[in-house]
Amino acid sequence: MKISVDRLFHPDIEAIEIEQTLRFREELGQRYPNGVRLNGRITHISHGVHVHGSIEGSERETCVRCLEPFWRDTNILVEETYSEDVKPQDELFSDVAPLTDRSIDLSALVAQLLEVEEPLAPVCRESCAGLCPRCGVNRNEIACGCAQDALDERLAGLAVLRDELSRDEELHRR
Repeated sequence: MKISVDRLFHPDIEAIEIEQTLRFREELGQRYPNGVRLNGRITHISHGVHVHGSIEGSERETCVRCLEPFWRDTNILVEETYSEDVKPQDELFSDVAPLTDRSIDLSALVAQLLEVEEPLAPVCRESCAGLCPRCGVNRNEIACGCAQDALDERLAGLAVLRDELSRDEELHRR
């Protein structure tokens, strides 16, 4: 959704109010099937504009512990400045986005902020017990009878190293 901000450069317009539901395609569309709501305000600043507001929506996620789908509420603060003094080719090196043709692409801004706020390892709830590493049952639903090893097999090599270092320290103390 591109929006022209040219009218903000005239003295009689103070701000542009935004209340818009944005829908996406492809991966973001699958994660946010109901879209997201952008509420905000665009104001004029010297040689540019400033966008202030929030993005709200519900994201469809998969828990990394139990592999069950769940919904995660998203609420992101938007603070973005656009300047006519920044050239598009210098965007990567600037803290301010370029303002080209006095219009801004709010869909691109929102998509970028949603990607940045995406958790690396989403969990359905902090108390999620996950899947049993032995039998694969969802431990949130069924208490399996599998013995839980005190040491993860993938870390066994580090445990051996830890034990060797402990023995060396003990020999040096004597």
